[in-house]
Amino acid sequence: MQNPDWHSTPTVEAIDDQPHDPSQLYGGAAWGFARPRPYHARITLPDWTGRMRIAHLTDMHFGSVTPLSLQRNAAALVIASRPDLTVLTGDFVARGLGHIERLTEVMQAIPGRKLAVLGNHDWWSGSQRVRDALKAADVEVICNQWTLEGQGQNALPVVCLDDLGTDHHDIHAATRGLAGRPALALSHNPEAAPALWAAGASVVLSGHTHGGQFYVRRWTQSLYQSLLRVHYLNGFYAEDGGQVYVNPGVGSSIVPWRYGRPAQRCVAIIDLKGGPFKPPDGGY
Repeated sequence: MQNPDWHSTPTVEAIDDQPHDPSQLYGGAAWGFARPRPYHARITLPDWTGRMRIAHLTDMHFGSVTPLSLQRNAAALVIASRPDLTVLTGDFVARGLGHIERLTEVMQAIPGRKLAVLGNHDWWSGSQRVRDALKAADVEVICNQWTLEGQGQNALPVVCLDDLGTDHHDIHAATRGLAGRPALALSHNPEAAPALWAAGASVVLSGHTHGGQFYVRRWTQSLYQSLLRVHYLNGFYAEDGGQVYVNPGVGSSIVPWRYGRPAQRCVAIIDLKGGPFKPPDGGY
């Protein structure tokens, strides 16, 4: 259900009490275990007439590398933003299932509808156990299908794509029956975005990259593109086919430290509204 009081929903400034320092955008800040911060963006979805606030969490990586307090902080930011819908784009665990009960505990605290897709770490560690933990927290795990959020003519199709990196994705199945309806898509791996755009989902929310983890201007982007063939590393990308947002996420799977603002732990608060295409407003 869409929030009838959308414009009076708390602003990011009201949610976040940490000062912003533009000088730390690309370096000079080893964020380490700094708690997640909210990033607010307004996105238009062509040919849709509704509006919706979406909280986006990704790469929580429950495990020994990421302190539980950071994951609880992230959940608190979601709750404070009063979203119409919470979406989670995979990698709920790190390199095992030893902390799986914490996943259920933290996700249970978030009210309202919650949609999730899986990531590569979930498949590597045990996808069924991850699904069960999320189901216990009333999270809907949807893979290679789409679902409707809302009712009536403003109901929004949400395409839920399984993980590209482990080859569990099926874009044809995930978008079957859309029949040209405007749609939002969830994909753990942002490299699936162009194929999703071509299939009718013009806005994609993703994660996977941790924003580069250690972000040094020019060096990190070049490294990921040339050696790892990663085109979408952090933040928003608007291209001819559509838009993709790469959320740096909350947790870590190996090294706990992050460096540079694009890699800072993040909860995205997205105000989605129907209207002609234009570059996203806000975020980074």
